[in-house]
Amino acid sequence: MRHIALVGLFILGLAGAAGPIATAAAAECDTDDNAEAISACSKIIQSGSGTASERAQAHRRRAAAYLDQRAYKKALDDYSQAIRLQPNNADDHFGRGVAYAELAQLQSALIELARAIALNKNHADAYFERGRIRELAGQFKEALGEYSEAIRSRANFADAYNYRAWTYYKMRRPARGLPDADKAISLDPNDMDYHRTRAHILEALGRRNAAIEQYRRILRSDPTDQNAEAGLIRLKAPRASTRPPTRLR
Repeated sequence: MRHIALVGLFILGLAGAAGPIATAAAAECDTDDNAEAISACSKIIQSGSGTASERAQAHRRRAAAYLDQRAYKKALDDYSQAIRLQPNNADDHFGRGVAYAELAQLQSALIELARAIALNKNHADAYFERGRIRELAGQFKEALGEYSEAIRSRANFADAYNYRAWTYYKMRRPARGLPDADKAISLDPNDMDYHRTRAHILEALGRRNAAIEQYRRILRSDPTDQNAEAGLIRLKAPRASTRPPTRLR
């Protein structure tokens, strides 16, 4: 499963926050190195000094680091503390929703994501995460709506295009998903997840040659990709083209 870069989300939020932490420890807390951030933010939290906003920011940054490290219970605790100190921060509710989702507490996750959206109607990541939960629950129509809201809020949201394409594929409506797969690839041509989605859609549409080339494209990037290998086996095609090279004239 793909994880949203919550560290970057935190740093962007911190840049626009009122009353940024001004201490040396705060500068270390505001780093993209998770281990350093956890250590520095812990010092701020344990000191008990600073304003409520400053302590909330320390909890928020440490929570994002814990999420990246898959320490979901610790992340949940920190987001809860940040929300206690600053109840109306949409990103905190979003982060707590992600932590709940990773802990398989999906109803709690949906509640938190709804709170994030209530605080920020254009919270693209919250719509996306809510769509992912709906999709996993087999609520494909609802998932499509969430991914569409994510794209409305962020026009270049490549993951949302890819997940919407895959949802159409799972609904056996591959033709509807192909433009989304194309869009995701146009936004990030080097992400093989997007190429896998497109390959499956092309195969479902009966476009054999295009699907074969798509699977080969994936294998050129990662020769160990078993999904692409399986696709070529289904299509009875070799890993590479057997056609002789075209002579230059």
